[in-house]
Amino acid sequence: MDIDPKPEVVELSSDKLFSYPFIFISGHGNVILNDREVENLRRYLEGGGFLYIDDDYGLDRYIRREMKKVFPDRDFVELPFDHPIYHTQFSFNGPPKIHEHDNKPPQGFGIMVNGRLAVYYTYETNFSDGWEPAGVHPNTPPEKREQALRMGANILAYALMN
Repeated sequence: MDIDPKPEVVELSSDKLFSYPFIFISGHGNVILNDREVENLRRYLEGGGFLYIDDDYGLDRYIRREMKKVFPDRDFVELPFDHPIYHTQFSFNGPPKIHEHDNKPPQGFGIMVNGRLAVYYTYETNFSDGWEPAGVHPNTPPEKREQALRMGANILAYALMN
């Protein structure tokens, strides 16, 4: 799979959003979606787009609140460890833990849209730390980086095949 090493930042309010089959959100704190962003994101996901959200510690309560704006009638549901996203390219017994903050177990949640997983949200995993260059998070061991990259391959492959 050819992947551009320089990801593009796309605003949820932009019509350019619909040009991408896969989008990624991560952060440490508050997220507030305006009405245009909520509507665009709903249309994007209902139209076949895939959103991966990585809670980089501190995002959880905010992203849950904002996703309720996008889908008021849906909640995040914890995915079972036998879900295909954990076995698409590499096999995992649930989401691997990449970065430790508070000794909580890693969890993976989803929102289904038209019978398919359209939003995958990881909590207490921090995959994106493992995707950064080693110098950004020098305390992340190489085996954790490899786990993060492998799980990232699973997420991307799953999103593009479903």
